[in-house]
Formats: sequence, C-alpha cells, structure tokens
Amino acid sequence: MYLIAIAVGLIMLLILWSQIELMFLTTSEYTISSKKLSNDINGTKFVVLSDLHNHSIGKENRRLINKIDSIAPDFIIIAGDMVTKRQFCVPSNAYNLLKRLSKKYKIYYGYGNHEQYFEQLLEDLQNRKRKEADIIKYKNLHSTWVEYKKRLINLGIVFLDNDGIPFTRLNNKENNLSRTEVTPNSNAKLLVSGLSLDMVYYLRRNQKAVQEHSILPNSSKVVEEYIRARLGKKDEDIFHILIAHNPIYYEDYVSWGADLILSGHVHGGLVRLPFIGGLISPSVKLFPKYDAGMFTKDEKTMIISRGLGTHSNMPRIFNPPELVVVRLIHDN
Repeated sequence: MYLIAIAVGLIMLLILWSQIELMFLTTSEYTISSKKLSNDINGTKFVVLSDLHNHSIGKENRRLINKIDSIAPDFIIIAGDMVTKRQFCVPSNAYNLLKRLSKKYKIYYGYGNHEQYFEQLLEDLQNRKRKEADIIKYKNLHSTWVEYKKRLINLGIVFLDNDGIPFTRLNNKENNLSRTEVTPNSNAKLLVSGLSLDMVYYLRRNQKAVQEHSILPNSSKVVEEYIRARLGKKDEDIFHILIAHNPIYYEDYVSWGADLILSGHVHGGLVRLPFIGGLISPSVKLFPKYDAGMFTKDEKTMIISRGLGTHSNMPRIFNPPELVVVRLIHDN
C-alpha cells in the first residue's frame, strides 16, 4: 500500500514538474563550417523555432522574444509545428509571436506535420465519411489556417512549402546586418528550402494508411525520391539548408544532398534520461535514434531542436524548451 502511495506521489510530482519545466528556456548553439559558404555569408547567424504548439514562454512569449533579441539573429527559420491541429490558428500564441518577430526579423517558415494537417484537412474531409457537424467544425478550423497564412504572408513571412529561396547578405554597417532575397539565377551561395512531407510519412508503420500507400519509414529511396520530385536535383555548388521536420528520414536527406538539415518533431524524446537521451518519440518508438542535438554523416549535418512546447498532454520531463542558434562559417 505504501509503495502504491509513493508511486502515485512520484507520478504527481513528475506531472507538476513537467508543467513547471515548460516555463524554462534553454539555448543550444551550433557552428557549421563549409567551403561552400561564401565570404559574404561568413558569420551569418540565425535561430530555429520549432514545435511551439501555441505555447507561451512568459506572458505573450516575452521571455522568448527577449532571448531572440539578445542573440540578434540575421534571420529566423521555423522548422514546423508552431500551431497545433484541431486548434484555431488565429487567434493564437503562434500568430501573436510571429507578428511581433516579423517587425524585426526576416522569417522563413517550413511546415511540420501540424501545418501539413491543416493543408490536407479539406482533402481528408472528402475522403472520409463524417457527420455534418464535424464537417462544419473542420471547415472552420481550416479557414483559420487560411487566415493565419494570409496574415503572416502580408507581414512578410516567407512560407517554404516544398519551395526554396536563395539569398545573400549585402552589408554590415555598425553591426546592423542588411539582407536581401535574390533571384535563382544570381550568384547566391546559400539556399534555404522547406520540405513539406505528406501526412502519411508521419504515420506509424502498422497504420492502415501507410500500408495502402506502400510507404514504410526508412524504406530505401522512398523519401529521397519524394524530395527530388518536389525540390528538384540538388545543386552541389550551393550550400543547401533543408527544413525537414521529421528527423527519422535523415539518411534520405543526406542522400539527396542537403548540407544542413533542420528538424524537430520528436520533442527531445519527451523524457530525457541522463547519458541515454530521449525516452520515446511521437510515433511511440522507445529510445529514438534521432531525438535531439547534432548528427553528422558524409559531411552533412542535421540539427534537431527539442522544441519550444508540447500538445495533447504529452509531458516534457528533464527536457525544457529549447531555442537553437546556428552560426555559418566559411571554411578556408
């Protein structure tokens, strides 16, 4: 009886700690060097926001904004899941945060599975039988996604939905860095692309939809072919940053040729254990190989953010929200 009481008490303490931990904010910094990076790109610094899920770190995300301001990045990359499926996109903490940040920084927005959920929502309604009340509900949800995108685009935020954009840095006047996007036929040596994976690529191996589409996670060449069909062939002379929310397909991203992959999705494995890492992935896989941090293969690097929030009552234990900072260096 005492053991049961102790176990229940520990569980309650962990749940409480998980809620407290969501108020913290940690920063992880990475330096990426490459001969492909030109001198005008040398020293470029950006932050990665991932898996906010409409969370707020401090009132109106003020603590997060202040931290970003203290870093003074050249631009911001979103690695997906700022919003949460089945929740309104506007009004939302995600929209309010991006509205404030867009006044100071250029933002490049790649999709996660929650953004992709909204993109495919109407198609899903057509393919499944639902009650009339549910149809109205989901159409209203989708309309908030459309409005969310419209407002953010009007604020100058660039959505990279299976698309890429090359750019360069123009000048550095008293540390006030000025940037501009350039046309694809320019001499830009940095390209940022966002890969939007179909929802089936996020499903578990045993789910019916995966079997129907003959798609299995980590199956040879499947995702690499998907990338090539949507983003084309990789230009080997350009340093290519690929925003790819799901890190499980790391080897496919490397095979395609991405120089730097920015991912999230796994929330650091939810519970982080000392000397071991993440405990479980969203696809309910124990001790996921790609849970957080930096991985390198064939001179290609993947950085996985632990994310800034959570959803669906998923805990974060010994796993505080993380802001990722990346600096690009020209390798002589």
